[in-house]
Parts: sequence; structure tokens; C-alpha cells
Amino acid sequence: MRFTIEQKELIKSLTTVQKGVSTKTTLPVLKGILVEASENYLKLVSTDLEIGIEHFTTAQVEEEGNFVADAKLLSGIIRKLPSRPITFVMDDSHQLIISCDHISFTLHLLDKEEFPELPIVMAENAFKVPQDLFKEMIQQTVFCASQDETKPSLLGLRVEVQAETLRLIGVDGFRLAYRNCLIHNEIEASFTIPVKAMTEINQIITDTSEPMQISFTDKQVVFSMDNTKMISRRIEKPFIEYKNILPQEYETKITLNKDTLYGSVDRASLLVSEGKSSLMKWVLNNGELVMTAQTQMGQMIEKLPVEHQGENMEIAFNARYLMEALRVIEDKEINIKLINHRSPAVIEPVEGNQYLHLILPVRMAAAEEV
Repeated sequence: MRFTIEQKELIKSLTTVQKGVSTKTTLPVLKGILVEASENYLKLVSTDLEIGIEHFTTAQVEEEGNFVADAKLLSGIIRKLPSRPITFVMDDSHQLIISCDHISFTLHLLDKEEFPELPIVMAENAFKVPQDLFKEMIQQTVFCASQDETKPSLLGLRVEVQAETLRLIGVDGFRLAYRNCLIHNEIEASFTIPVKAMTEINQIITDTSEPMQISFTDKQVVFSMDNTKMISRRIEKPFIEYKNILPQEYETKITLNKDTLYGSVDRASLLVSEGKSSLMKWVLNNGELVMTAQTQMGQMIEKLPVEHQGENMEIAFNARYLMEALRVIEDKEINIKLINHRSPAVIEPVEGNQYLHLILPVRMAAAEEV
């Protein structure tokens, strides 16, 4: 085997594929990357048995062949080499020789026979979505997916495809976020993708309006874009019937500037992050929102004018939950709908239904004990 490839091009390819390498495994081969040289391209493959990534890049291939090398070591070597063409050669003892100008490395390789093959997924259904839009949708929902291993059905993002609408939903038992977008589509389906897969695909896709294809079977999902493909298993546990927990009515609605509210919660978080709690109390009274954060370290009070419809109210929230929801909203103005101090609050756009954030309040007694 012998091929040559530019250092910068190989770094980009390794960066993409390395996202699928297992970091916690007793199988050494899963810490490796499979490289196959054929015709005028390289195929790089990684897997941790939950996700698999396959990436193609061009190279000058003089003699075909393949190998599996430790991903961390290979990537480290390539990054330290000059920005020049790099030549890979397999010697008679099946060791890999990497050379660039006056520099040469000889590597012992992993057993390629033990490297698992990625499943061949014959997609039964597929739809397309712009890469930058899907990236945005992940970022606006993935933080709400559960991290609790005792809730396996919530350890991912729900994907719903209906008519010409695509929706992503994240739920962790204390809050919920969903994001809608319009797509050209003729199928209806719903499935749950693990958080790890959604986090990795978010890093792989680019900020371009070029479409990516999402295809799926009853067991797996395949993300295909440009010269890269990622395969992930589906979470088979049934997802929560989240529509049943979305409030249909409200007693109070306030409208205010999102950045102004974010700044207030951000200031409060400086104090509550130093205490034993991240709670903040809201008192809404005739068009004025008074926010209080109090810990053993001190107290903050801030007053904001708001557009107010309905009843006056007192309610308490986890400041971090508010921060994370507000951080991903791009609208200047938002609506917040409230029922009472025990029922979830809903943050939504002033116009349209492109997103929704639901946050459970904290018991008032708990907020007052801080």
C-alpha cells in the first residue's frame, strides 16, 4: 500500500472521523480508525458500536491497501507534521511508515480483522433538510434531553416528520424544548436519536444551506452529507407523550424583550452559582416583574417593566433552566405564559409556532428557604 495526501486535507478528515472513535472501551481496535486507499480516494471509518462515521477524501493512491491505526496517535502525528504532502507506505512486516519531507514515523498497527464493519442500511424512508437549519434545531433542543440513565427513553432527541413539518423535541422531566421547521417531504414518521449521535452530527454538519439526507429503518438512522455519512442506532424505548403535558390554557401572559430578560437572569446567576441553589423568584404585579435571587452569599433584586395580561402571580424557577432556554432563542420579543406557581411556564414566540420551551417551576417554599 502506498498513497500521498496533503497534511491539511488529512487533518480535516481525521477531525471528522475521530468523533466516532470510542473513548471508553476494552476493545483496543475501537480506539482506531480504519483507512482504506482505493483508486484516487481514501475512505476513513470509525465506530464505537453505537455510532459509525464514514468519510471520503481524495488522495494520490499508487498502491491500494488498508490499515487500522490508533486514532489519537495518528491524529497527533499528522498535526505535528509540516503543511506538506504526507506519504503512507505499508512495509513487508505490515508496519506503517509515515513520511513528510525529512521526517519519518513507523507505527505498529491494530488488527484490522477485528475492526467491526458498519451495518449496510437499506433506507426505507428519507427526507432532506438544509444543514445549517438542522444544526440550529439541534442546538435549540439538545440541552433539554435527559442525562438520567434511569430514563432511557429520554436520552435522545425525538424527531417527528409530519406533512411538510420537521420537529425536534428534547425532554428531561423538568423542562421541554421543541423546534419546528418546514421541509419538502411526503412521509410521516417519528423516532428518537441518542444525544451522543445528535451532538456529534451537530459538529460534523456545516453552516451551509446545502441539504443533508436523513434516512432511517426501524433500527437505525443515517445522516448523509457531501462526502461523509454517520450511522446511529435508534432508541427503541417509547418516547413520552409530551403533547399531554403542554398547557392548553393560561392565566397570565407577559411579553418582554428576550435580551433584557436574559441579562437579568445572567446577573442573578452570578450570585446563585455561588450558593447552594440556582433558584430565582418572580413576582409579577400590574406590569412589573420583580426578580429576586438570594443565597448565603447575598441577594439580588431587579425590576423589569413588561406587557402584562391576566392575573398577578408569584413563581420561582431554576435560573440555569431559564438561561439555557433564553440563550438559544433568537427573537427580540417573547411571550411567557403562566398558569400558577405549581404549573409549567411556557416560553414561545410572539408570532408563529417555530419553537416552544416549557419549564417546571420550583416550589415557592424551596425558593424562600434559600
